[in-house]
Amino acid sequence: MEKRKNSATKPPAIKSADWTTLKGKFFHTFDQDGFVKDQGQIIELVGEDIAIVLYFEVYVGTPTSHKAVWVSDIVDEGWMLYDSEEAMQTAYDLEFVKVKPSEK
Repeated sequence: MEKRKNSATKPPAIKSADWTTLKGKFFHTFDQDGFVKDQGQIIELVGEDIAIVLYFEVYVGTPTSHKAVWVSDIVDEGWMLYDSEEAMQTAYDLEFVKVKPSEK
């Protein structure tokens, strides 16, 4: 009698993001009610204290403006960070983040 092999396969390995730097990470920020306020990407770090961010238009996703922000504000304000634009979009599409009904 032939022994049956386990047909279950291992899920594909998930590529680990480099979380030793904020540079390149995508983000959502939130208003005081917990709804998505802004989205964008951290494009550069100036020293250890300042991040240059590129904001994206909420509806279309096109770049709108750059701003220098304190890294401490990213942490203190609870920005949601993602390792890719796809991950950020998935969080939005699957409602892992709260979006005001008028913005969906």
